[in-house]
Amino acid sequence: MKTITVFFISLFTLTMACGGGSGSNPGDAVTGMFDALKSGNGERVVSYMSESALVGMEGQLEMIQLDPEASSAQMAALGIEIDVADIPDMTVKDFAIAVFSSQMMASVIASGEVIIGEVNIEGDVAKVEVTTTFPDRTETHVIDVIKEDGQWKVTEFGLNM
Repeated sequence: MKTITVFFISLFTLTMACGGGSGSNPGDAVTGMFDALKSGNGERVVSYMSESALVGMEGQLEMIQLDPEASSAQMAALGIEIDVADIPDMTVKDFAIAVFSSQMMASVIASGEVIIGEVNIEGDVAKVEVTTTFPDRTETHVIDVIKEDGQWKVTEFGLNM
């Protein structure tokens, strides 16, 4: 149970560092994702994530699949509604959509602001400097963004978790 709580704290920290969606340039991908997080639009958030970012969530999905009942109850306490019956067959994309659709997460993210700094592009890979400001702190991170199917997508969130 403690492991699941640690996961959600880490996941919450990760999402606070990124903006959202695929974009015409790397900075747009980051700010688009952040806007999607603010609105609680999990499908749109996922549209800004690269395939490798989704693969990075597989471990968390596997963890909740070990004990669907306890995981569902803990997620519900965090405002993430996932039916316990759906957990065993859930895909990582379904899991990400459910997590990023949380109104609890949207309400916390809504208090934040994202400022795009320096953007370094080398071919289909970019590093975007992002400063996030929330009422209790300001942090600067570098977010990795890649071009997938002609769109810029967030792949690495620039955090040590």
